[in-house]
Amino acid sequence: MTDLSIIIVCYKGWDRLIKCLDSLNQFKGDCFRFEVIVVDNNSGDGYISTIETRYPGFRFIHNYINGGYAHGNNLGSYSASGEYLLILNPDTEVTEIEVDKLLIFARSNPGYSLVSCRQVNENGRESKASGDFPSFWNLTGFQRSLLKIIRREKGKNIQSENVTCPQWISGSVMLIRKDLFQQLEGFYEGFWMYYEDVDLCKRVSESGGKIAFTQDITIEHNHGGSSRINVRTISVTKAEVSVSQHLYVSRHLTGAERILSQVLLVANNIVSGAVMAIVGVLLFFIPPVFVRSAIFLRLLNYYAGAIVRQSWISPRSALFQSAVVKKH
Repeated sequence: MTDLSIIIVCYKGWDRLIKCLDSLNQFKGDCFRFEVIVVDNNSGDGYISTIETRYPGFRFIHNYINGGYAHGNNLGSYSASGEYLLILNPDTEVTEIEVDKLLIFARSNPGYSLVSCRQVNENGRESKASGDFPSFWNLTGFQRSLLKIIRREKGKNIQSENVTCPQWISGSVMLIRKDLFQQLEGFYEGFWMYYEDVDLCKRVSESGGKIAFTQDITIEHNHGGSSRINVRTISVTKAEVSVSQHLYVSRHLTGAERILSQVLLVANNIVSGAVMAIVGVLLFFIPPVFVRSAIFLRLLNYYAGAIVRQSWISPRSALFQSAVVKKH
């Protein structure tokens, strides 16, 4: 039996993906039996076929749509044969030793349903890979900054010297038993990008599962391989952060908190977004600034559609696209 199925979902970002696959290609298989499954989310330029010939030992799945990170990972998991699944971003680089340590930790601590680890970029800077579940009190950047100051003295939920139990861990590096992933029906495919990992962690928590983040295992993660290709891609992915926030709130908050949270998000995105959009128009010759205008227009379009559809599901998601196909 295969011990570990490593699933990587990609959309272009070829340089980062090649570095990731090169690192996996160094694995000798002495520590554990593994397979690598690469899911291409319909990149459309044909280059994935070139990469496929470069790594004959890996399995490649050509997705017919770009239905999002959740859909791509679910698709990869369907054909996985491993006892465990390692969900891995294409902009990561790993070593067999660190992955083996992660697998040993999970097996030695079966009480943890989801396991992740410390992530640093190529310069050694650690990235945020865990956190608290969204609520009315931490939805905006201002609220989170304020809470950080208030909670500075409280510390983390520390289980041991090197292990914490955050409420969620990032889907960039996520280890889970395949049978549990299937039991949870995988990632929710109403998300296109972002918050699908938080949503999964929430469902794990609600089912009585525990989440572990270990500090003595490190994986390199260089953000932005597929989400920062050009201005259009940046505007799409940045807008999806807000789209996914709304969907998460609709799925997991209830009553007055759900209503107030949706109102807060809309108001924050429109007010702050309008200001940044005006600045973006005035400084249109500076792409990183101009992109704020594109993000604002995308969000306005999303809000208009959400009213018509009476749904917060991302129009880019596989769930939405399948619903459209069924209607026709």
